[in-house]
Amino acid sequence: MSQRIQDYLLASASAGREVVPAGPFTVTISPHDPLVYINYAIPSAGADPTPADIAALEEAFVSRSRTPRLEYLPGLAPLVEPALVAAGFTVTDRLPLMECPPGAVADLPLPPDIELVTPVTDDELRDLLTAQHEAFGEPPPSAAHLEKARTSGGVRVLARTLSGEPVGGGAAVAVKDGISEVAGIAVRPAFERRGIGAAVTAHLTRAAHAAGATLVFLTPGGDAQERVYSRVGYRRTDSVLFLTKESK
Repeated sequence: MSQRIQDYLLASASAGREVVPAGPFTVTISPHDPLVYINYAIPSAGADPTPADIAALEEAFVSRSRTPRLEYLPGLAPLVEPALVAAGFTVTDRLPLMECPPGAVADLPLPPDIELVTPVTDDELRDLLTAQHEAFGEPPPSAAHLEKARTSGGVRVLARTLSGEPVGGGAAVAVKDGISEVAGIAVRPAFERRGIGAAVTAHLTRAAHAAGATLVFLTPGGDAQERVYSRVGYRRTDSVLFLTKESK
């Protein structure tokens, strides 16, 4: 199951990006956005990188003015982490990976003053993105963010009050090879601790299953989020490792 997810992550990361082989690593580079979180490499299963491989990995990033970074499931390539740490990389995060099979989603009601809608108009998409950016502490969304939301596919849901005030939302990535990722689950601070995030997650997970996903997964950002997703029906099955090497 872990290999299926890593293959899915690699295919998703490669879409619309420059793909650069570097020894046992596949480097994916956004041609337009230097943001560290969307430029990263994934090692092949069983990778045992040499110093020359690591040098090629770093060069692939640095020559394109990007920060060397990896995201992957460490159990598939256990020799990569110690080799890269020895070469100056730092573990920046290690998050649980959780899965929810069809039929396991709990029935979690929304508060009576909240509704979930599929954003269709630009105003609705902008409301969703604005709520997400506020929840994640990011600047307001740009026109480029809105255009990406229009064209990215998958399923999105906007949580809002009955009077139309945006509260939060999230997305389920378009199903590929029977797999979908639920991501971007967000609730504005003023509306937290009311069960909205759990209800949004349950809604998106059911939608992904209905679209043909036999495997739906997500990566919670911390213990509190993991508890929320556990109530929905997700169970921890693996982890995702994040490694970065900052320039001196």
